[in-house]
Amino acid sequence: MKKIILLTLILLTEFIYINPSTATDSWGVPIMPLKEVKPGMKGIGKTVFYGHEIEEFGFEVLEIVTNFYPQRDIILVRLTGEKAEKNGVVSGMSGSPLYIDGKLIGALAMRFGSFMTEPIGGAMPIQDMLNIEDKESFRDMEIVQNSLILPQYIKSVLCGTDVTFWTNISTTLPLTTSAENQTLQAIRSPLVFSGFDQKNLSMYTDLFDQFGFIVTAGGSKADGKNSGPDIQPGSAVAQVFISGDLGIEATGTVTAVNENKLLAFGHYIFNLGPINLPLSKADILAVLPSMMGSTKMAVSTEIIGAFRQDRLAGLYGDLSAPPKMIPVKVNFESIANEKKEFNFKMTLDRSLNNLIPLYLRIALIQALTSGRLSGSLNSMYMNASISLSDGRTLKFDDFFSTKQQFGFFAPGSDATDASDLVAVILGTLLVNDFSKPDVTEININTKEVAGENVAKVHTIWQDKTEASPGDTLNFSIELKTTNGQIIKLKKSYKVPSNLEANSLTIFISSANSLTNYEIQTNRNKFVPVDFDNILSILEKRRKNNNLYIQIQIRDTGLLLEGEELSALPPSVMNVMNSAGTNGATNKLLNRVLFEESVPTDYVISGAKRIIVRIKQPQQAIIPGIEDEKPQPVYWY
Repeated sequence: MKKIILLTLILLTEFIYINPSTATDSWGVPIMPLKEVKPGMKGIGKTVFYGHEIEEFGFEVLEIVTNFYPQRDIILVRLTGEKAEKNGVVSGMSGSPLYIDGKLIGALAMRFGSFMTEPIGGAMPIQDMLNIEDKESFRDMEIVQNSLILPQYIKSVLCGTDVTFWTNISTTLPLTTSAENQTLQAIRSPLVFSGFDQKNLSMYTDLFDQFGFIVTAGGSKADGKNSGPDIQPGSAVAQVFISGDLGIEATGTVTAVNENKLLAFGHYIFNLGPINLPLSKADILAVLPSMMGSTKMAVSTEIIGAFRQDRLAGLYGDLSAPPKMIPVKVNFESIANEKKEFNFKMTLDRSLNNLIPLYLRIALIQALTSGRLSGSLNSMYMNASISLSDGRTLKFDDFFSTKQQFGFFAPGSDATDASDLVAVILGTLLVNDFSKPDVTEININTKEVAGENVAKVHTIWQDKTEASPGDTLNFSIELKTTNGQIIKLKKSYKVPSNLEANSLTIFISSANSLTNYEIQTNRNKFVPVDFDNILSILEKRRKNNNLYIQIQIRDTGLLLEGEELSALPPSVMNVMNSAGTNGATNKLLNRVLFEESVPTDYVISGAKRIIVRIKQPQQAIIPGIEDEKPQPVYWY
């Protein structure tokens, strides 16, 4: 009941203005309440157009747009001055403080769409922004649930990602509309990618446009320390997602600052509520004028605290709160034996657990492709580890190859597949709602080899179509590479002498095909019941360059809390299936008698299935005596 009351108070406070005098005392800045702001009033704003020097621009109040959001008003303003007239309302000016007669009225936060001939925008009233700090009292009440997308992450770990995976994952966050129309909407923040080439950036433009970002290239300071003056109203700041040799951050402007707290942006980034994301200083390299919408080109510098609230009216930051970040190290060895090392840190916060893996994927693709000599057909070995705060380390390795189909190939697809694997494993560790340790470190080592190295399961021959218990089955397997080379393997299997089954089902398969089949037939085998079960599923993941031979029979077993209990007697089955049994149980459709993995130097694709009938010993028959048919029994 207490939680319900507190959550109700949280929602109510979104629509309650705070007392102006209280705001002045708390933030040390005089403010002008919205009711005193009138059309025709003129004032000054503050922002950075170059470097870290704060400059002033003029503005005139055009109108008060009442009820722009439910019970919230917006101040419509026209910017004045040489730079404002030239550039318009610039992406990156979000949060620029606006003053009338020395009193803060709000922050520049909105603009109209493309091809505007006048620099007209909207300001978030300061009362709404000052109210954000109150939400800190309720941050532990607003719990982010991530487990709904856990099955998607697990399937992608085991079977690979498809072209829609990251788009589907990203749409679990609130989306905004593009700024191409003529409606008044939040200024799109520059999402600055440091250390990325334009080809890689172009792949993410449409995706991040949905979140209200403008994707732009940038850079970072060499040392990232003691850069520029102290933060003050009008300073450029960034919300950091990745920082180091590669960087991704969203740039905005500080509205108000007092001791260790600040307000910025004047609008939300993701509208996630309580967050704990790195806050850094930023320098502006240039303003890029455009009729489509001008934007600031920025570089992040020194991380100085954490953004703690992401709300409709803006962001609240705490300069005394260090954010959590995960160190990531990537070692890359090229075909020419050239070695490169990339180091960066990635934000760690439950509010963005479903998006953090995407940022990691983007950074890894850039790191793994930047050291290559050309965009030719290549393959890659990878071994990686993810360390946890409880002392455990998840280790995994695999092999990836660029694939050529119908005469076309996607250069770097092996690096993309390797990056996908690391990202979705991280996602699986993050998005579950089990009690779990934090991720503390990620280490990735890769070695590039030349050529396309892909082979498909081509043909299978077996020496018997039926066998008796105790017999040996012999198989001849052919794998065919994309250049037509045939690779031959021979395997044998001895049928258990005590086997009671009508047939054996034999799979000769790639990792993806076999796991896909198991997910379809025994889905609950891959539904974790706790964090340890997640680790077990990840550790048992099959590898791309292994050929798998698996032999199954029909079974009467159970899956109990993620563990297979095969070939149980009917009496035990009845007890386990009873309504009073504790724990999650599910019936197994098949039991694996045998599985072998055969390492190869190729990424294996395809699968074949054969069925061998098992001959069972016949019961002894006494000549002249027929089996008596069962007769009904009557009770009196």
